[in-house]
Amino acid sequence: MSIGSNRVVICVDLDYFYAQSEEVRNPSIKGKPVVVCVFSGRTEISGAVSTSNYVARRLGVRSGMPIALAKKTLARYPDAVFLPMDTDYYDSISSNVMDILRSKSPAFEQSSIDEAYLDVSNETEGDFSRAYELGKKIRAEILEREKLTCSVGIGPNKLVSKMAADSKKPDGLTLVVPGEVQPFLNKLEIGKLFGIGPKTVEKLHELGIGTVVQLAQADIRVLSEHFGEKLGPQLRDAAMGVDDNPVQERGVEQFSRIVTLKRDSNIFDFQDVLEPLAADLSKKLLEYNMLAGSIGIIAITAELKTKTRTRKIENSTDSKAEIVHVASSLFESFFADGNSSHGDLMVRRIGVRVSNLAKPTKDKKEPSLVDFL
Repeated sequence: MSIGSNRVVICVDLDYFYAQSEEVRNPSIKGKPVVVCVFSGRTEISGAVSTSNYVARRLGVRSGMPIALAKKTLARYPDAVFLPMDTDYYDSISSNVMDILRSKSPAFEQSSIDEAYLDVSNETEGDFSRAYELGKKIRAEILEREKLTCSVGIGPNKLVSKMAADSKKPDGLTLVVPGEVQPFLNKLEIGKLFGIGPKTVEKLHELGIGTVVQLAQADIRVLSEHFGEKLGPQLRDAAMGVDDNPVQERGVEQFSRIVTLKRDSNIFDFQDVLEPLAADLSKKLLEYNMLAGSIGIIAITAELKTKTRTRKIENSTDSKAEIVHVASSLFESFFADGNSSHGDLMVRRIGVRVSNLAKPTKDKKEPSLVDFL
């Protein structure tokens, strides 16, 4: 496995992310069927399932299933938990995880809220044994810091690493070295090949192609005729484990930090907690050479509800002091409003978010008389 000339890519996929995040927030629901839903608001059961934990999946609940059908499926399980999506909370947890991953390699790409790629070719000198050990460390660090399990795949490119991560869930670690790519792919049905949708699978079946190995051996002219000069060859390349797409970060939209308070609070008495959160965000903005145009707060109550407030600031900033100032003001008004309207509003976790990010329009400098004029 120690092959120095190889490209080495790691895919990290957080397991049943939304539902697992809810289990972290409320450990009493762990082991029960947990279903996270997108409620449409028309009725109490209208909408669709976003995701579910593996307990619910084993009982027949699937993503995209109507909530009414999911409730019917779990009717014999009175302990089943149905929860609404809490995007702010999930974004904050995801941000923490992605920062862990960014620290492992500068070649980083977040592909979704719960998945990312790392090109660790330089860090491991192309040694897959070292990449495997790094994969173990990543899993352990995410579990220790965020209480989340993840599935990790390691391969010579993004495609293979993604399929390796998908092959053993949850909490899996799968290594596919270059010489094992084709045997690894050949045993799969065509629908398991990453990036191929149901319509493409249906069309491939019409051509008598039902497995990855059959696609890898297919006539390129036939594939081009039915799928086009671009997609046809790409399909066969995928079946052969060929993927030259680089690992590169997309545009960053926001950064956030969230922590659990030592004790629930109904007043703003955690300035000491706020300071390091703001320091982390300021450091992150400086690293990315970004300025924040908006600063927001996140408050998770004792009832596990997420509340947010955001303020657009006049002059975009990367200043820790400015982040602390705005976040403190938002928390003070939040508690004042919350306690006046709801009595004792107790908060368990707090977070800070910077958003509306942009590159500085010019080098930062001390303001001059011309600036004021």
